[in-house]
Amino acid sequence: MIVGVDAGALSVRDDRLKVGVYRVTLNLLKYLSLIDITHEYRLYSFIPIETGVMSSFGHNMRNVIVRPAFGWSQIQLPLELRRHPVDVFLGLSQMIPSTNAIKIGLIHDLGFLSYPDLYEYSRRKLKTQTETLAYRTDKIIAVSKATKRDILSHYDITPDKVIVCYEGIDTRFVPLGEVYKPDRPYFLFVGALKKQKNIPMLLQSFRKFLDVSKKTYDLLLVGGDYWIDPEINETMTTLKLHERVKITGYIKDEDLPKYYRGAVAFVSPSLIEGFCLPAVEAMASGCPVICSSVGAFPEIVGEAGIMIDPTHVDVLAKTLVRVSKDSSLRLKMREHGFKKSKQFTWKIFASNVYALYKNLDTATTQ
Repeated sequence: MIVGVDAGALSVRDDRLKVGVYRVTLNLLKYLSLIDITHEYRLYSFIPIETGVMSSFGHNMRNVIVRPAFGWSQIQLPLELRRHPVDVFLGLSQMIPSTNAIKIGLIHDLGFLSYPDLYEYSRRKLKTQTETLAYRTDKIIAVSKATKRDILSHYDITPDKVIVCYEGIDTRFVPLGEVYKPDRPYFLFVGALKKQKNIPMLLQSFRKFLDVSKKTYDLLLVGGDYWIDPEINETMTTLKLHERVKITGYIKDEDLPKYYRGAVAFVSPSLIEGFCLPAVEAMASGCPVICSSVGAFPEIVGEAGIMIDPTHVDVLAKTLVRVSKDSSLRLKMREHGFKKSKQFTWKIFASNVYALYKNLDTATTQ
């Protein structure tokens, strides 16, 4: 069997883009390399995948470069698949090209339909790509039950077409190890600094926390700033937070665990989450989690953390005060979060994805 994979996400060179889909694609392929050593995998990209990344995959995986980048998903990749057919195609970037192969597409979230104003640069592209994927694929992978519900509410497809496969986290995210210890205690946000992450609301709550608690805390914003929400700096200026809020930029996975271990809590008031890897990484690293009560958070974090309405600034501020004061509460949250995180591993994710095609008779390929 030949398995084609949209590995375009691995083509990026800018570290700020090595988040989200990049991390999912990278880790899925790493663990498929361990699970499946029999089938041939063709990893399609528009520039060569870095040598270090390719060396982490099995010998049955090879990079196929499809050029030019212009019209890549609609013209260049379909032409390549017509010239050199595959039996199964995995669409990992919420896109499926035209192909006669059995098609399996992954949907991360549908926030662009619920909050179109937050996706001003990519809304139209995502809408077209995702609708095509929903109706063109044989199976759809949803990264959470919440995402599956959204898919079924927006597209006229049968429930058995959508399979929930939870993403995982790297084994380096554990409670024991190096701890980041700055001069002041800190709350932590990890993720791309996009509009949908609702960071201005977090800043407003943090300002209230400082004013009410009189504590000298910092807030660290860790993550790629390629799509940075312009309101972040505006809010920091208005609320005079530049001395208390640190924007670190992208931090490599190998350095990230120490930031989780040292934080008083991980905080995410995101308006949209199909899964939220950082929340699980935080729980696995022994960091208490404060998060939104929307999207996938109730099933991914649930009672292991504290969930708040992402539109209520005062509620989040009071929660920050409460968590900062109550060491027994933080200990309880750490214990419950660590236990909850055990459900989410890349090995399980890869095994569930592989199960969708491992027993396919290639003679039935369309």
